[in-house]
Amino acid sequence: MWKALALVAAALTAAAALEFFPVRAASEPKAQSDARPTEAAIETFAAMCRSEEVVDSRRDPAWVSQSFLGDNCQAPRPPKVIDGAKVSREEIVASMEAGKIYAAAADAFQKCVGDFVAARKAVKPLTPSQAIIQNYRITVSQKTKEMVAAQTRVAIVAFNRYGSECPM
Repeated sequence: MWKALALVAAALTAAAALEFFPVRAASEPKAQSDARPTEAAIETFAAMCRSEEVVDSRRDPAWVSQSFLGDNCQAPRPPKVIDGAKVSREEIVASMEAGKIYAAAADAFQKCVGDFVAARKAVKPLTPSQAIIQNYRITVSQKTKEMVAAQTRVAIVAFNRYGSECPM
């Protein structure tokens, strides 16, 4: 029995290897490596240097922030994103404060969901899908909180580099 399983595993591995590492027949001509495109065929792009960038800022589905199973937990709305290079000092300070308020509200939301799950488990266990949804809501809240903090840092860096009137 073990030999049969080993043979099947070897055959599957060989098939996968051929899928990922195709073998070229000896009769196929090799591609010419010294063939270079003409200058007109080469498209160049300007260099883009981005060090303080927030990559994923997609909005989450609306159901994530709504109450689920009557838990009475509402996720807070994240503050609006600002361009630090185009705002005043007062606006950047207000954005920092909004980020702190959002972080506190997100922590309260996560605690609310956690408390609801603990109380619900004491009475009636959650189904696997309900547990997954509640865990997802907490995860999304945490990721959004981190994204808001990152967006605030990006705005501060942009303000310090381009928006403030301080010399570098």
